[in-house]
Amino acid sequence: MDADGEMSLNTARDLIDEAEASTKQTQEVVDRMVFTSKKQDQQFEKWNDTIASKLEELRNKITRAHHNANRIRLSMTSIGDSGGTCVRTYKPANLEPSTMTTIVLTYAISSQLRDALLFYLPSSSTDDFVAIEMVNRKMRFVWNVGGGLGEVTHPLHIQTAGDLNKDQHWYRVEAERVSNIGNLWVRPVVVPEGSSLRDSPPATNASLAGVGRFDVGPGDRVWVGGADRRHPHLLSTQSGLVGCLHHLHLNGRPIGLWDFSTQNPHSCTACVEGAQEVVDESSYSFAGDGYSVVTHDSSGTYNKYLFSVSLKFKTFDSNALLFIGSGNSTGKYVSLTLKNGRVIFRIGYGGDSSLEMSTTEKYNNGKWTRIEASRYFDRKKKLEKGVLKVGNEVRDGAPTIPPNQDSIPDMSVARYYVGGIPPGEKNLPPVPGPFLGCMSEIQIDQGAYSLLKGKYWGMQASCSSKPIGVAGFYGNGFIELPSHSLKKKDNFGFVFSTSQRDALLMLSTFEGLDRLSYYSVSLRRGQIDVRLNAGRGEVRLASVSSEYGDSRYHSINVAKIGKRLELRVDDVLDAVTNLPEGSTTFKANGESGGLFFGGLPTGFNTTGRTFSNVPFVGTIKDVIFNDRIHGFDEPLRFEEVTIGRLGPTTSQPRTNEPSNSIATGCRKITSYTVDPRAVSFGDVPFSHVQVNFRKRAVLQKNFTLELDFRTFYQNGLIFMIPGVRGKQPHYLMAALRNGRVQIVLKGRRKIETTAQAVFNDGMWHKLVLEKEDRKMTLRIDSIDPEKTKTPKKMNVGNVMYIGGLPETGVLLPQNLIHKLEGFKGCIRALRVNDREEPLVVEQTNPYPKVGQCFPQVERGSYFPGDAYAIYKNKFNVGSLLELELEFRTSEMNGVLLSVSEPQGYPALSLELNNGKVIMSGDMGDRRPFRVVQELDSEFTVCDNRWHRIQAHYINDELTLRVDDHDQSYWLSDNGHLTVATTKSPLYIGGIPEHASIGTLETRENFKGCIRNVIISGERRDWTAMASLHNVLHTSCPLPSS
Repeated sequence: MDADGEMSLNTARDLIDEAEASTKQTQEVVDRMVFTSKKQDQQFEKWNDTIASKLEELRNKITRAHHNANRIRLSMTSIGDSGGTCVRTYKPANLEPSTMTTIVLTYAISSQLRDALLFYLPSSSTDDFVAIEMVNRKMRFVWNVGGGLGEVTHPLHIQTAGDLNKDQHWYRVEAERVSNIGNLWVRPVVVPEGSSLRDSPPATNASLAGVGRFDVGPGDRVWVGGADRRHPHLLSTQSGLVGCLHHLHLNGRPIGLWDFSTQNPHSCTACVEGAQEVVDESSYSFAGDGYSVVTHDSSGTYNKYLFSVSLKFKTFDSNALLFIGSGNSTGKYVSLTLKNGRVIFRIGYGGDSSLEMSTTEKYNNGKWTRIEASRYFDRKKKLEKGVLKVGNEVRDGAPTIPPNQDSIPDMSVARYYVGGIPPGEKNLPPVPGPFLGCMSEIQIDQGAYSLLKGKYWGMQASCSSKPIGVAGFYGNGFIELPSHSLKKKDNFGFVFSTSQRDALLMLSTFEGLDRLSYYSVSLRRGQIDVRLNAGRGEVRLASVSSEYGDSRYHSINVAKIGKRLELRVDDVLDAVTNLPEGSTTFKANGESGGLFFGGLPTGFNTTGRTFSNVPFVGTIKDVIFNDRIHGFDEPLRFEEVTIGRLGPTTSQPRTNEPSNSIATGCRKITSYTVDPRAVSFGDVPFSHVQVNFRKRAVLQKNFTLELDFRTFYQNGLIFMIPGVRGKQPHYLMAALRNGRVQIVLKGRRKIETTAQAVFNDGMWHKLVLEKEDRKMTLRIDSIDPEKTKTPKKMNVGNVMYIGGLPETGVLLPQNLIHKLEGFKGCIRALRVNDREEPLVVEQTNPYPKVGQCFPQVERGSYFPGDAYAIYKNKFNVGSLLELELEFRTSEMNGVLLSVSEPQGYPALSLELNNGKVIMSGDMGDRRPFRVVQELDSEFTVCDNRWHRIQAHYINDELTLRVDDHDQSYWLSDNGHLTVATTKSPLYIGGIPEHASIGTLETRENFKGCIRNVIISGERRDWTAMASLHNVLHTSCPLPSS
């Protein structure tokens, strides 16, 4: 390392340390002032503006110092020759959960050591990690993103460098992870022309398919040379950084080796400047938050009266700074910007005099565009002119207030800002934000400038060919991309973040192609809703949770394996279904388009495709089809989308971080209203309503039958009309089969018709069945009707069963009765031939097996305060028990789970008690234990929001976790925990009066909603419980807005 390099290194670190110390001191002053301000409000108000500006100035100073440190190109190594001692950590900006990871580094080693840990990024919230290490002189890429270990080792042997100043023994290492698939490229940095190493294929391997979300966040750190908790699957044995590390990039952004967060003291030093790849320095890539600052070249001749700028650019930015040159005089400048996609050329002459020209066309289309802009002062005519040439457009003009000769911007000592402005820069006019995209062939005042010679940040030489993997949506636009057919074994997925509960995320379809081949992903009431149709009827996949409009990043993956379809959300398998007979391929129109993200063009026909059409607000990224990355940078068309940038909704802090607002009371729900016309079915066996028509033949010839239904379940009888006496096998039936409405008419022959969409989404749907002469038509909502031929007269009776069948007395074949499932949901508004048939009777309810319906519902089961479920009548805790459930309540107390022998032990329980979540147990030795999770506030549990509990009992260890808060532990110190042998009922949501209280501290039954109960790895539906007592298990009420 030369003297200049060491000086710049020390200067950068001194600036950072000084600025951070100043900021800390100033913040302490502000804190003291805030405390004092209660008595000195007026004085504080006056101080506040001054201190705020000083804090802003210090923050800018820190940022500039970090930028300076990032520009240092010196490599890094450990001090001493005996081995590695250097360990550093870094905090990259914008770390978020992702299904894609790329790491690029350059490395050389001059010692004989054989192992080195070069890069390690662990998650602080899970066991996820990615790492690159050298093991026995071969590079190894290793990861775990929730599906077990993935690893790939490259066969190229890393040679020892005799002289680090020579390029031939520097290596370029690139690791890429796309979901569960890892690729690793290793080659010398400098490769001779024609060498097979330049385009050699990567070494490839995969971890468990379908699991690919890497859970990292803004607080996580990159380690170089070591780790605080070294993962057991890392094989490198040498501690500290071995060898010489040069460039390091994560997800396309550089990590400045000298802009570290922490390090082992006196352990790291600089080695040489590493080998550089040959790149095109006539073009530059800007990351969207960067800039380059160069000064006027004073070696050439300067002509005050003529100034020009020319460059080529490509971008999707609507508003961005391309160039601004400014001298010493305030208000005098020359700028090129983008505004709403149009190029703006502006000259400021000081005061009110200026010149502005704009193109008519928009040029933020991702294609190369050339700009030539110039100003010229005619000294004879005393006239200033400007000319703007962009593509085929030419604009010229003159200032409205003609400037005199002295008002012309003097660029002889100017600073030229390209692509952005450094933080804290003063005396510049308001300009748009930084540029995202590529520039090339930059000429300023007829001279060529290298943008890497001055101060720069967030840019690098050459234009990146990597796909742009992120796009922001604002609720008024869309983007259309080439589409993809899904064949026998295909998959797709992406990551999104939004605060919306209803929105269209993605749709693959095409107007003019077969409209019955499509697939879509929507948010409906916060739930992931996937609809797919391969031409033979729609199928639906839905998430088991409904909390995805929470501004966090969530991953979606849909896999097709033959006829089987799987939905994974955040790497958890949420739903499985099968395509109807005859369905094989989801067709798409390929390069012609038809794949929409975030919304649809105005007037787009969505009839017959039951997805949300609410435009999306938020971020979509990491789009993957068939394990390959697909970017947003080749759109067929787009409107109001920020390609390459995050949307307006970004991820919120994890819930275990302090919140600015602490709850001061429970969120009380006075009472839930009910729908007076609707009836709820399925909470008890043989739930049904019987309707007797006065006219015997009302449904035998021509009729119109209408009703509304709502359910989350795939199967269930909507109505049944048995045949007349003597015609026992005859009937007319409507039922849900795999979420689709099926009409069956059984007479001399069996006639079936099925709607092409699925409807078990918890929304109200209108069913209309019409028969006219020999034609029957089924209409549901606004989708295309289904028509079929029928006999002119049907031998059905005048008794209609809604929602199910009674236990006895129905004239139907027994094999049919045994196959039918009762409806689990709500039905209302029954009309026959325009006459309303009431399902709710005012007097004493003649249908005791039905209930009332809440106006709005979501997935889950409602416990009204006197309810409980029995999971299993004889449940054995044993030595291993894993519990997981979600709850929502407005109460501070309530039983969630309990199992206890009659004498009170052995026992295990989970409850809410005064706002705490408590797990207690007694393994039979009369020595009870408990573990408590205290939250931000005692009222957090009763905020009527969904909370997730995970509890584990394994031998002598208990762990309890609520949401993303830190785990609470209980560990036996004397080994007194033993196997808990129980053979009593496991209760959920409460216990009956006769049951033992066991280890519970309260007998108060839970009041609220419970869902997603998983016990020892098994998710059991409420219909599969041993018994239910007063549990409304078909849905969970939402409070009125």
